[in-house]
Amino acid sequence: MNTLEIKMIPVSDNYKNECFVIDGIPLQEYMKKWYRENGWGEIPQPIAPVDDLAVTWTGSFDNDGDARFMRWLMKKDRLNLPILSCPEDMDLSCIVIVAEIEKTDEFVYWKRIGKVNHSIESIEEEKEHGIVFADSYSDEDWIKYGDMAFMRVGSCEWREWTSAHWSEELFRRHINYTYPCYQDDRNIDWIYACNWCFDRKRYDDLASACRPKWCMDRDK
Repeated sequence: MNTLEIKMIPVSDNYKNECFVIDGIPLQEYMKKWYRENGWGEIPQPIAPVDDLAVTWTGSFDNDGDARFMRWLMKKDRLNLPILSCPEDMDLSCIVIVAEIEKTDEFVYWKRIGKVNHSIESIEEEKEHGIVFADSYSDEDWIKYGDMAFMRVGSCEWREWTSAHWSEELFRRHINYTYPCYQDDRNIDWIYACNWCFDRKRYDDLASACRPKWCMDRDK
């Protein structure tokens, strides 16, 4: 069985960064090794320097909609879960490293590590999966947002609403559009089949201690 920790470690130029550590080795060191084993050489930009990537479990996101999405993802038992992201943006639109995860009653498996390929994503399709995407509405949503479901994307009314409620709009785009994209293998460039196995209780304790947050520490 493997061990998983999140530690602040030295990375370069006397700089420290929070990192996933598996069996005492930072995840970034594994990634560098995997690239060489795959015959890909050194990790290229913009992924490199990989030591600078931010841990999504504890990261300060640019918007609460992103942080809320990460908290939503971390509760799921089987998915491709973002684990590292670009530290400058922290909005899941640039570099996103995912782990294919499956949880059982006793164990949590990280099967593969890969990079999200955003090339298939469409901003126009994403817009259609925000507040106007009524297919995902709960009964409570219909009470609270029912009138919004009939807005036309791009209309003045839609622009005014999304501007005033951007965190809610962003969260809905993520769960309705981003999440399915991340679960589609066509959108993931898999790097390595790591097949790590962690104790479920210890894993849950670590995840519970983490709280992805908005950079201004405001939470809805």
